[in-house]
Amino acid sequence: MNSVIRGWRYRLPVGVSLGLAAAAIVLSVWPSGAGVSPGVSGAALLSDCDGTIRQLVMHYTDEAADTVIPTYREFLRQLPAGVIVHVVCPETRTFDNLVAAVPGTQCTLSPVIVNHPITSWSRDRWLALGTPADPRTVLWYPRGEDGAGVWPARAGDQRVATDLAAAVRRKVLAQPADLDFDGGDFAADNETAFVRPAIVLRNLQRTVATRAELVARLSDVLKRRIVLFEEAPEHHTAMYLMPVGQRTVLVGDPRLAERLLAESPEKSAVDAYLPGGTDFTEATAARFDAVVAQCQAAGYRVVRIPLVPAADGRTYITYVNAILDQRENRRIVYMPVFRCAETLNQAAAAVWSELGYEVRPVDCDACARQFGTLHCLVNVLRRD
Repeated sequence: MNSVIRGWRYRLPVGVSLGLAAAAIVLSVWPSGAGVSPGVSGAALLSDCDGTIRQLVMHYTDEAADTVIPTYREFLRQLPAGVIVHVVCPETRTFDNLVAAVPGTQCTLSPVIVNHPITSWSRDRWLALGTPADPRTVLWYPRGEDGAGVWPARAGDQRVATDLAAAVRRKVLAQPADLDFDGGDFAADNETAFVRPAIVLRNLQRTVATRAELVARLSDVLKRRIVLFEEAPEHHTAMYLMPVGQRTVLVGDPRLAERLLAESPEKSAVDAYLPGGTDFTEATAARFDAVVAQCQAAGYRVVRIPLVPAADGRTYITYVNAILDQRENRRIVYMPVFRCAETLNQAAAAVWSELGYEVRPVDCDACARQFGTLHCLVNVLRRD
């Protein structure tokens, strides 16, 4: 039974070709040891793939129920006892509705009632910095939210980091950034943060004078090597790439998905699911290949996994937008799955299994139509 404590995205121009990407210098900087994290010495950006998950943050609004409840239900029911999920809600009634919709969980659901509008997308709101030696976590949150001036829920999202710091006192600190970013712009292991190109457009000649200054600023705060992609798909980083440990990254592969669907009776169902159908053009596939080349240039092994981009450029059938955990000498992946694409689901699960992960599927049919899946909805607050 439930354990309860009471208390949309973007476009960029096509960059260099695959050949240029393979030869391009990946702009990367190793951290200097400086930083701005208040009161938490040595705090660094949390890895997406290393350590045991202890605390998560999710947002919930009743207006998003049809989009997120199927995903939340499957994900939360698979989380083990001992994991605390801080659920940010605009009011207590909303939290009660979520609890009623996801019976049978072992994890602890803890309400954070903020009394203002929010969206259901938790990932973009902040980056978590921490260290095993200190029980506190720093939430480094962006200078502003796109659309906050005209969209009340986005204006509310700007306040969530400080809301969490107030709700989880002495364990969470909120630190404002002087940069513009989304949390989804980053995917990291315990050495490197991979960053999508759009962050340059948002900051150059606004918050920093040069690209090199931006990379240095990120490295100093996050205490990770920064690999800022020159070319990549026009989406948040974890929609197409996920670090999986041991200097290995998993990168989506539209060509592999195209081959699998060509031999599958599900091709028409996948086309119907995606707005405008699939996009298997060479130009789109080349962006994913460019990510591969840049990761290899940074010294990483790359493993490919099927991924289907839609013609709208924003909707993906993706298996890397996942939540990863290490627990009792096991690696676990909570992997998005799609009802129209069982052939792809099985092929993706086989890739994760080959990497040594126990695969726990999570239905992401509805939320993917809103341009994000599991990793976009769930933010990790604490790992051990």
